[in-house]
Amino acid sequence: MAFHRITSVLILFFTYVFISAGCKATTERVFDPSDSKSETKNTLVGFLLLDETEQKDFSIAVSYVSLQPLLGENVKIDEIVELNPSLDIYRGSYIKTSFYYFEEEKESYVSFSNHPKKSIFNPNKLDGDKEYLIRELNWTRSCGNKCRISMNSRLNPFKSVNTLKIKGKPGEIVFLGIYTIKTNQIPGTSSFTKEFNRISDDSEFYHRRIDPLQEKIIFDPQFGKNQKSAEIQFLKSILEMQKSGFWYEKAKEKLNTLIR
Repeated sequence: MAFHRITSVLILFFTYVFISAGCKATTERVFDPSDSKSETKNTLVGFLLLDETEQKDFSIAVSYVSLQPLLGENVKIDEIVELNPSLDIYRGSYIKTSFYYFEEEKESYVSFSNHPKKSIFNPNKLDGDKEYLIRELNWTRSCGNKCRISMNSRLNPFKSVNTLKIKGKPGEIVFLGIYTIKTNQIPGTSSFTKEFNRISDDSEFYHRRIDPLQEKIIFDPQFGKNQKSAEIQFLKSILEMQKSGFWYEKAKEKLNTLIR
């Protein structure tokens, strides 16, 4: 009987440990520069890329913009090796998924990388002297209750770089702005045309009705709907993500300058 009681206790203990371990959350952080030389060479670049679709709320007879932020895992970035539009020459080197390792910290696992997968602001730790572009997007679009569409868009590199050249500043954090990817189905086909555009400071985009929950994520409520407000949210996300270290201090310094 004693043996069976001990066995039961051990089973319950290991079951608890297994469940507890399985419930631990994983958080992401960007690698800080490894040394003083890297501090003057690395840059942290971020931007907002939104899947824009028009929704119609028939109950109140009004349309609004549905914006789905594309996460880092949706965005394939190339380092530009050669780019010559006049000769139609493009060569790029794909920035592969960063090496991840896991460090247990209190009740969560922390994943460190150069390119977090889950951030809507797409922070990328890059070489501040090089240029990059978005080559491909893969995401799942919500199309209603229990409706999902798998989307894939391979961008023309010349159009991509003209819309969003990913270029930072050595030793600094740079927010490149807000961009949308808008698709329209070609009538009678399963194909889409796609528009990849930057939202300028004077864009009517800021005057359109946006889903309130999405708006709170993208813009700081205190500063309204504008690029500065989005940059503030970006910097706050870096503070929340990093907790301490080189990029944390850089984000805090830049944020304090913006909100003065």
